Amino acid sequence: MSQQKHRILSINAHPHDFTHSAGTLGIHVEKGDHVTVVSVTSGAFTHNEELRDELLKNKDKQDTSIVNVNIDKISKSKTQELEKACNIFGITDVRMLGYPQPFRVQDFPQSIDSISEIITEIKPTILIMQSPFDRDIRGYTSIGLLANDHAQTALATIEAQTLASSGRTGNPPHSIATTLYPGVYFQRNEYDFIVDVSNWFEKRIQAEDQYISQGHTPEWSKRRMLVGLGEVGWYSGNLYGEAFVRSKAETVSSIPVSDLTMERANEPFEKQRDRIVGSKGRDF
Repeated sequence: MSQQKHRILSINAHPHDFTHSAGTLGIHVEKGDHVTVVSVTSGAFTHNEELRDELLKNKDKQDTSIVNVNIDKISKSKTQELEKACNIFGITDVRMLGYPQPFRVQDFPQSIDSISEIITEIKPTILIMQSPFDRDIRGYTSIGLLANDHAQTALATIEAQTLASSGRTGNPPHSIATTLYPGVYFQRNEYDFIVDVSNWFEKRIQAEDQYISQGHTPEWSKRRMLVGLGEVGWYSGNLYGEAFVRSKAETVSSIPVSDLTMERANEPFEKQRDRIVGSKGRDF
């Protein structure tokens, strides 16, 4: 297994999307790897629960200060939430591209150049990006690419990878060694690997708490992490986990088996049980 320092680039449709791999990114920051987080849109129209709830009311009962709120104000707030959440994991290189929503590559083809420029600047060895597969978080077919910021961001990123590796921009070409998709949009049997983020549970909750514009409360954040990270952790024999899917099969020099997998292959059940429950698990 390579011990080189990595440069990791996380490209997302909305400010909250990076959190699906936040614990893993924090681990890599601790290891000394450089992490850059990019949001293609400000997410001003994504999970704006306050506005949605206000629009459900009769017009004569609506708060005009909420209904007519300045979009730039919302965008600024969303950007600040992203920066605060990233800071929890030691991530300081945060980029907001700010493309309008709904984001469509055909409407904003310059987004490909924007992402390509970041790739040639950062020269990442690992890319974590939105899944290009047209499925919702349950694994079902969603309403389509034309109504999905996530899939459109994936398309722009794929095109940007091709452009960055071609040298056509005038910059030295750069090809990314490994591309990954967060496992949240896949079924468990599709995961390629799971990162044990048990020690990052509290920080994952803190990160969720930053997204006040999405209606998050401490209780909501904790419940979301208990269920989301806990389900992946249970499946993998850990307390909490973050899953990933590779964009393609990786070429290796021999069959890869991690030290952690070897260590756990023949451990006693009691040790496995205690690890899955953990000291945190006894606090519920």
